Amino acid sequence: MAKETPWPEVYCTTSEYEAKIIQGLLESEGIICFLKSLRVAQFPFDIGHLGEIRILVPENEVIRGKQIIEKYQVKKNL
Repeated sequence: MAKETPWPEVYCTTSEYEAKIIQGLLESEGIICFLKSLRVAQFPFDIGHLGEIRILVPENEVIRGKQIIEKYQVKKNL
């Protein structure tokens, strides 16, 4: 059996809305992505790293994924 390699993280946020927007951007460009949430549902607030949502993509899509996210961040800051 082949050893599975973990998907690398391309972005991390504490905002669920931002995570969903980035997921949509990546998927609209044909990049499959996975959101890994470290949130604790019992707490209605973020506690440092416990509130992080990590966006993971296949290893061969890391560079393209980061480029798409960077374009989004530039437009967001305008």
